[in-house]
Amino acid sequence: MKDHLLLLGAACLVGAGAVACAKVNSEPAGSGGGTIFPGGSGGGNGSGSGSGGVLGGLDAGPIEKFVDEVPICKQVQYKFEPKIPTVTLLVDRSGSMFHCLSGSTGDNLCTDLGNTAWTKLKTAIESVMTQLEGQVRFGFTTVWGTDPTASGTCPSLKGMATDAVPPALNNASAIAKIYDALTPPPNTNEKGKKFESPASESIAVATKQLMAETTPGDKYIIFLTDGQPDYCDDSNSLCAPDSVIFRLQSAYTAGIRTVVFGVQTGLFDLAPGVLQAFANAGAGEPTLAPVRAGGSTNDLYDQCHDLSPWMADLTASGKTAERGTTLGTYSTTMGATKPYMPSAANQTELVTQLSSALSGVKSCTFDLKDKDGNPLKVDRTMLSGAHVKIMGTEVPLDDTNGWRMNTESQLELTGHSCDTWRAPESMTVDFMFPCEVFIVG
Repeated sequence: MKDHLLLLGAACLVGAGAVACAKVNSEPAGSGGGTIFPGGSGGGNGSGSGSGGVLGGLDAGPIEKFVDEVPICKQVQYKFEPKIPTVTLLVDRSGSMFHCLSGSTGDNLCTDLGNTAWTKLKTAIESVMTQLEGQVRFGFTTVWGTDPTASGTCPSLKGMATDAVPPALNNASAIAKIYDALTPPPNTNEKGKKFESPASESIAVATKQLMAETTPGDKYIIFLTDGQPDYCDDSNSLCAPDSVIFRLQSAYTAGIRTVVFGVQTGLFDLAPGVLQAFANAGAGEPTLAPVRAGGSTNDLYDQCHDLSPWMADLTASGKTAERGTTLGTYSTTMGATKPYMPSAANQTELVTQLSSALSGVKSCTFDLKDKDGNPLKVDRTMLSGAHVKIMGTEVPLDDTNGWRMNTESQLELTGHSCDTWRAPESMTVDFMFPCEVFIVG
């Protein structure tokens, strides 16, 4: 699974004779916090020294490569630490996720859970998450409910509390314990096994929870669904997508980006344009209205204003209740972000696309610190001698498509360089700073 790892950060130290840069490799970081000095004895456990040593479990292989390239600097030991992202996995738990992927059981749930989108997706998520749990704060919750007109509960906000795992590092086993135990939601619906997809309400809950997180770093929702959202009443299918877009745009305004997965099954009934609108809204991009072919944005108010959930969202938005009003904010063009659309039946495709999406949350911002975790400063007028490399390729000092120092203590990869670092195949980033750039004392 090394080709699917999300690898964040790098460590650089200055030792006797040269700047020593420890490059991130594809193994989990250890707990050590040792120093590295070229020419010393090996310290592979993270607490010793030497060109073959390891800092905090990170491979110190590049040290010998740079020994003859950079001036001597004994007094400064430094590292660049990435801002760890926080990701909530928001997984559809509606009835269609439990239908058979092969064979036909009509509207009944599949007796073989291994033959369902629910299990295939769960296996892929747990596989990727296990590899990344040391670099991403993962949280987990589900989207489900049962028809409230038949003594059900929708959305299952109280139920979601028991289905949810708060974000944390090294959280894969805690999430798997909850995830593995989940079955189809309790059947309290007199009409049969009809489990709904209250996506708008669930996104609002996930957004509120992430906003309450005080840890630094970017915040994301990974929204994984296999079809049409609703208000738990199977009403006009035009209305709930407008609510979802409103909630995704609200999350983005709050600093939370949403990555959208449309998990493809034989029952997938969400129009491609609607899924595209979700992806654009989650990325803060121009978004087309999710109206039917030949329709207009007027259709949203005309057909939805008599639905209490849509009107409740309208009240929350602060917009005027009049013809032409929409929950989402729409444009005449669409953004560049595309939704992920893996086949639920293709395990490799699920893993590959999940890995790609989660690589995209890698931080492009790094804080400069000393070996004890205290901020260090550099003279930003003397950066010409510093070097940053991604997978061994030099990155230019450039505000637009390279690297820059946002402050005396914070480095950022910009534009194409950030995109390159976030690509799944990019596994190492190296920072090499000469002694004279440091502000000491």
